[in-house]
Amino acid sequence: MAILGKDMTFGLFFLNSVAPWKTDAEELRDGLEQIKVADKLGFHTAWIAEHNARAYGVVSSTSVYLAAAAAQTSNIMLGSAVSRIPLHHPLQIAEDMALVDVISNGRLYLGVGKGYDQLEYEAYNINFEERHERYLESLDIITTALKNHKVTYSGKFYDIKDIPVYPRPVQPSGPPIFVMVSGNDASMINAAKQGHSFVLGGITNEDTKHKIDLYKKTALESGLTHEYVTDAVARSGKLLFCYVAETTEQAQEEYRRGLEWYMSERDNRPTFGVITRERNVDYERFLTSDNTLVGSPEKVIEDIKRYKEVTGLNNIILWMNIGGQPQKQVLKSMELFAEKVMPHFVEEKSLVK
Repeated sequence: MAILGKDMTFGLFFLNSVAPWKTDAEELRDGLEQIKVADKLGFHTAWIAEHNARAYGVVSSTSVYLAAAAAQTSNIMLGSAVSRIPLHHPLQIAEDMALVDVISNGRLYLGVGKGYDQLEYEAYNINFEERHERYLESLDIITTALKNHKVTYSGKFYDIKDIPVYPRPVQPSGPPIFVMVSGNDASMINAAKQGHSFVLGGITNEDTKHKIDLYKKTALESGLTHEYVTDAVARSGKLLFCYVAETTEQAQEEYRRGLEWYMSERDNRPTFGVITRERNVDYERFLTSDNTLVGSPEKVIEDIKRYKEVTGLNNIILWMNIGGQPQKQVLKSMELFAEKVMPHFVEEKSLVK
């Protein structure tokens, strides 16, 4: 059983969904305000999703939104979750992300993924069936570009000969790279072999522990040092639904509208193991999931303790603004979490005032 010390960190996840009651501009500006407030409240990370052609996610470029967030914050780490690297030229991604690292003074985490939505590929005239091969080539090029001043690469999709890469990132070895992992052990094994950190979602606490143990074992067997593996896991986290109000009943009622709209809109993939492709969400089942932290501060504290005891993972990425939640409610939830929940898990000196 894990020891419950005050060694946790908490981040926020942003999908920037445009629900019928909000405009694109309102949602995007609300998200930037939430990141600015999160920076002051002591949240450790802010993670931005990337989509196109879908109302449930209107940030088409994580680097642009992260640059805007970087310019208005001082302490919070800023991550892409994810940059869909098969949909962009890998050198462009490396250059844009290095620029964000400079603007933020070394506060960038680079989350990478393939993308799962065929419509998004069709919109950019890129073959959906090629996404895995493109992902592997792009990741190689991006990793090289962020660590080296020049890139030479020859592959199926890209032929790059001794091209300089500017600007150089502030972080000496480049921003840490994260991969998103859900149900597939193979994704965790690949991340471990490559030495990348990870963000988990859609799995039980028990499976979370299994995957972390698998990651450590695979990484060490691949020749990575114990210190490197410890650091990589320490940066990693799990994405959970979260909303806090004065009472559990209030939290569950306020969170419901945005969640149900989002789940009805996002019908191309089930989410987090608790939502099916059916239009009607089983909200009561959702509330009992390992992936849900919705309630009073006292309830959320107990749920986090249980999560930590089973998984041993120190980081949680909280999805508070799902489906265009009203701004006042989201900011209130963030404040309650920072004031009533966070002090139970984070040393006071680590909190930004």
